Amino acid sequence: MQADRTITADGARRMAVLLALAAGLALTACGASLVASASVRGRTSSNPSPSWARTATRPGSDGGTRPASVGDAARLLAGFYKVPAPLGPAPPGAIIRSSVIRTAGPLPTGATAYRVLYHSESDAGGDIAVSGMVIVPGGHPPAGGFPIVSWAHGTTGVADQCAPSLGAVTSIAYLAPLLEAGDIVAATDYQGLGTPGTHPYLVGQSEAQGVLDAVRAARNLEGPAASNTVVVIGYSQGGQAALFAGQIAQSYAPELYLAGVVAIGPVASVTELAPSAPDDRTDADAGFAATALYAWSATYGNLPLASVFTGRGLVDTSVIASSCAGAVGEAYDSAPTKLLFRSGWSASPGLRADDVANQPGQAPTFAPVMVVQGIDDSLIPYAATTRLVDDSLCRAQHDTVRYVPIAGASHSGALQEGEPAILLWIASRMAGGAEVDTCAG
Repeated sequence: MQADRTITADGARRMAVLLALAAGLALTACGASLVASASVRGRTSSNPSPSWARTATRPGSDGGTRPASVGDAARLLAGFYKVPAPLGPAPPGAIIRSSVIRTAGPLPTGATAYRVLYHSESDAGGDIAVSGMVIVPGGHPPAGGFPIVSWAHGTTGVADQCAPSLGAVTSIAYLAPLLEAGDIVAATDYQGLGTPGTHPYLVGQSEAQGVLDAVRAARNLEGPAASNTVVVIGYSQGGQAALFAGQIAQSYAPELYLAGVVAIGPVASVTELAPSAPDDRTDADAGFAATALYAWSATYGNLPLASVFTGRGLVDTSVIASSCAGAVGEAYDSAPTKLLFRSGWSASPGLRADDVANQPGQAPTFAPVMVVQGIDDSLIPYAATTRLVDDSLCRAQHDTVRYVPIAGASHSGALQEGEPAILLWIASRMAGGAEVDTCAG
């Protein structure tokens, strides 16, 4: 059974702060009609980038980006991110080391940001080190401890220097209002970002374990100040991670009380990220598909890269291995797809098996789920997310789902325009409020 919640009346009162903040956002959000059972009227984001991830890599919570310092990354990799050899055995979430982030930027009064290196499990079940961040609000915790929000980030790349924790905490969406409401925020880098090995990009089990073990790391860092109540929230790649975390939480981390899962523009299938019939046209999302193919080949060993890439596409995989998403996008998104992908690439048996294994919605989620999707999303099709919600989450798994499509919103626009509804929903979940199930509508 899933652990009992420990949130108290003090915790509920703190959630009222977040409700007030979110209500203020709702009043100022242009054209946003936040009705859970219908589409949300929004506006198309002015940011043409389909993801936070076109950078080297410090994604901003407003969908914008700014370059990371290579010198800073190299110095941190040489020190904090160095994994002890041998890595002594310890349970998932055990802290290997932690350090206050002195350059965390403006945080709410009293809040403290930490960089953490913690134990987790690899996709193969081995004991590994994973890096991330834990940001703790100011003030005294309630009797049950601060509840925890675990943030799952969008695509940054697969190389070590692409770890979000190398940069500022601005990579975490909605950080300030969550801290002001009294939530601890945990943010994993995922396996292989900042630490040894190739990041298993879009491998749901690996991502989910990193997300849940970041919560455990926060609890180990803060002790009684941290509750076992958690909401998982993720965007794009992180949307897939959040959904998988919801599926495995009861068996993988039964001591946690999972109050809810938020998935914003979640990746449901890699075959939707690039054309199955390559031609003379370019594809602005080809770099994402290429990154997944590269990572899956390394992770599973059943997907020869020569079966999906042309000679040109194979040569460009060196960029995937050594650079972050911005450079990968420059290499793959500007070339005609027929120069990169083999005809019928999506029919590769290895790819099909890996794609099926990493599609969310194949097991029940023992917590309410909120899915937010931009109707004008050019990266994650609205139709694909709707199928995921209707066919998998609702009909197959009988999950409790609040589906919030946002009219006029792009991929990053869903993150921006959905903020008021998402914060209100998190506040309600932390306070134990009743949930509306749009599956039953």
